[in-house]
Amino acid sequence: MILHPRTLHRIGPFILCLVLLWAITAQAGEAPPIRVGGAVPAVEIASQSEYLLDYSGRLQYQDILSSGQPFQRHTKYSFQFSFKRATLWFKCRIAPADSGDETALASRRSFLVFDNAALGAVTLYVPVILDGKPDLIEFHGGWRQGEKSREFPFLYPTFVLPDNLDASRPVVVRVATPYALQFRATLYTIDAFRKMSFVLFLIVGFFAGILIAMILYNLALYLFIRDRQYLFYITYIGFLLLWQCVLVGLFQYIWPPLGAFLMSGIPVFAALMMIFAVSFGIVFLNTPKTAPRHDKLLKGLAVFIGTIIALVLLRQLWLGNLLSYLSGQVVSVVLFTAALSSLRSGFRPALFYLIAFGVFLLCAFVFFFKFYGLIPNNTFTMHIVIFGSAAEAVLLSFALGYRIRVLQEEEAQLRERERDLEAISVTDELTGLFNRRFLNPALVKKTAAARRSGTRLSLLMLDVDHFKDFNDTYGHPEGDKVLAALGGLLIQTLREEDIACRYGGEEFVVILHNADLNAAMEAAERIRAGFEKISFRPDPKKEIFATVSIGAAELLPQETPEQLLFRADQAMYQAKQTGRNRICSA
Repeated sequence: MILHPRTLHRIGPFILCLVLLWAITAQAGEAPPIRVGGAVPAVEIASQSEYLLDYSGRLQYQDILSSGQPFQRHTKYSFQFSFKRATLWFKCRIAPADSGDETALASRRSFLVFDNAALGAVTLYVPVILDGKPDLIEFHGGWRQGEKSREFPFLYPTFVLPDNLDASRPVVVRVATPYALQFRATLYTIDAFRKMSFVLFLIVGFFAGILIAMILYNLALYLFIRDRQYLFYITYIGFLLLWQCVLVGLFQYIWPPLGAFLMSGIPVFAALMMIFAVSFGIVFLNTPKTAPRHDKLLKGLAVFIGTIIALVLLRQLWLGNLLSYLSGQVVSVVLFTAALSSLRSGFRPALFYLIAFGVFLLCAFVFFFKFYGLIPNNTFTMHIVIFGSAAEAVLLSFALGYRIRVLQEEEAQLRERERDLEAISVTDELTGLFNRRFLNPALVKKTAAARRSGTRLSLLMLDVDHFKDFNDTYGHPEGDKVLAALGGLLIQTLREEDIACRYGGEEFVVILHNADLNAAMEAAERIRAGFEKISFRPDPKKEIFATVSIGAAELLPQETPEQLLFRADQAMYQAKQTGRNRICSA
């Protein structure tokens, strides 16, 4: 098709405008290189990058350079791909740091930090200008890189970018990990990196210091008290500390070979932490009694969590890590609701557990929401579990102390109730004296003690005269008044070390400590004389007096308690046979 010259003349300016618009748009669409320095000490490069997810894991750097690879513009400030089983490639142009002083070449260097210590392999393809020619430098980092690693020694994978960066070509980054594909990539100046690292080490030191202090303090309490709750608490906090220190890259920083070994066991440490968290919750809350439904569920969860360890041993790190995150969410909810159920059942220490675990649960869910990309990945959300763990450790320690105090109070109340019940079981309700159940062992103890100490021991046997006739005439309620009056008289008359018991019916027995027969006769006379003066009015118009016959006997050498009691009983019957209201001795 051939256009007429007039037509070309008419549409020519329009075509020229389109070409100019395309050129301007293309130039505007190409973002300027990322640069730090001056008023911009740090930049998160994710939002200025293009990314590609390689689900096969086979792409190489040369493949990435080809124009056919479908890179996408990344709009978020952090890379949040969580459990996607893929290798992440991203690229962006980076310029040397702006020092403001061209002679200070060292200050033109910048630090690229990936804030996830669990990233297995990080490879940087950095374009540079070397001797006036374009060149390429490779940097390797991550806990799986081993001797290939060329990263700066830090908690997180960190790379020092050279000062001869070629800003016209993109820096290409490859990230592969068996764990969560989630991190921030931040470019720092030297000064900004120093400040950030100082704050981060301060946070880690604060967290580790608190947890170590709690472990040592409660270990000392466990060695003193020997309560297994403290042992579960110490083990739980110990694995929590280990898990967090591995996650934050502390061991990788101190000794990379040890750090790499521990990194491969992150799901194991998480599983052991959850198992002992569940065990501590079961023991502390006493769930078999206070929350039986939750108790079965928690024990089932502990068994299920054990499969995570088996998966790691089978080198299924990705699946083990996924299950550990999911299990952590379920365990957190179940423990929290178990504490609520325990509190509703009246278990007071559950309130402190609820507060402690509630603080940790709030922080944990912020972390989980960050993990799933529901909230931003920043310094606060990245390290919130550290603060939550420290707060929980301290609050749980207080909860343990409160629980011990409550248990001691309950134990003291129980002992007091037992003493009351024991006193009731050996006390005669009518007279307030000890009963026959108490008399038999007490007499055995008293006779044995008298022989050991070489002291005298005497026994009185008392019987109310004509008591059966009194009951038949005036009724049992009036007879009970007579027995109660005699019991009150014995309590008032006898010494504290003496023991008065109701032997049965209208018969009473008195054990006189450190008293010979003469002292026993004097005590018996005081009882007899005092009782005959007490008046009773079974009928308002009639006043009646009751009397008592008493037999006294002193413990003889080689005599058994039964023989002593028998002689006192015989003496009492002798007093009755010789006229009543008198005292006879044996």
